[in-house]
Amino acid sequence: MFKLIYPEFWQKRGALAYLLWPFSILYLLAGYLRWFIAQPVKFPCKVICVGNITVGGTGKTQIVIYIAKLLKARNINFVIVTKGFGSQLKVPTLVQPYHSYEDVGDESIILAKYGTVIAAKNIQSILTLVNKLKPSVILVDDSLQNPNFYKDCTIITVDGSRLFGNEFLLPAGPLRQYPKTAFKKANIVIFIDINDNDNYHYHDIDQILTAQIVPTIKLDVTKNYFAFCGIGNPQRFFATLRNYGIKLAGCKIFPDHHNYSTQDFKYLQEQAIALNAILITTRKDFVKIPADTIPSICCDVELSFNDPTKLENLIDAKIF
Repeated sequence: MFKLIYPEFWQKRGALAYLLWPFSILYLLAGYLRWFIAQPVKFPCKVICVGNITVGGTGKTQIVIYIAKLLKARNINFVIVTKGFGSQLKVPTLVQPYHSYEDVGDESIILAKYGTVIAAKNIQSILTLVNKLKPSVILVDDSLQNPNFYKDCTIITVDGSRLFGNEFLLPAGPLRQYPKTAFKKANIVIFIDINDNDNYHYHDIDQILTAQIVPTIKLDVTKNYFAFCGIGNPQRFFATLRNYGIKLAGCKIFPDHHNYSTQDFKYLQEQAIALNAILITTRKDFVKIPADTIPSICCDVELSFNDPTKLENLIDAKIF
């Protein structure tokens, strides 16, 4: 699997970005071809797709968890579908308590706490399991650019600090598709941790919501911490900790969906001892750390919406 660390040149239109721009045109043409040859499957229930238009973390998993809680509170039968990133999945798999992140992926393990999860590399292959489970709603984590299934409600998440980078397509920039094209088809656009409230208005979208990621645990702010993670947007995790009042003695960034090795654990332990710091990481990383390796704290987070009722009403309008 491709291991990603978000490069700095994606945030500006420098020489390297322009050098790679011709390959972005090839990426765009490949996307058109994919849509042209697609034979999308229609599932026998409503489909909510939560995705992003940029590479890297945008708070997508937190949105899926938030919606899963809403559906569960209403006693609506639903399943969550993930791609099983970081796993060796061969066939679509109904996630069970005995599965590890190596079996079904780190996000599948996290989301299984909030509902029934199907992990599958190919979303069209889940039809047999869907017919067996008979859900009223399928909640798809990612796959916004996948033309191989019909979507009843499309939700786009945007990282408010990075926004759209240099607004070039891959590999010259972070975009999977252009914002204006994506937003025309979107039912809801959610900006996470937006810094400038004027930045998101130029796309002229009515269904915009804003939210912040906040920690759900109590931390001792008098202690030193060493933060590490292998997620799509590590800087947002570090910023969340600093906004909480945490003093970071050091940080370590691993590639997205990184599987930790014995050497990694040794390095982290050495840093904690040298800096007299407590190791702290994300839930996505914590599920990959055996209890008998290194002592560390998991910083769980949740979304705080500025207008949560608006999100519910928009979903109701499209689904119910």
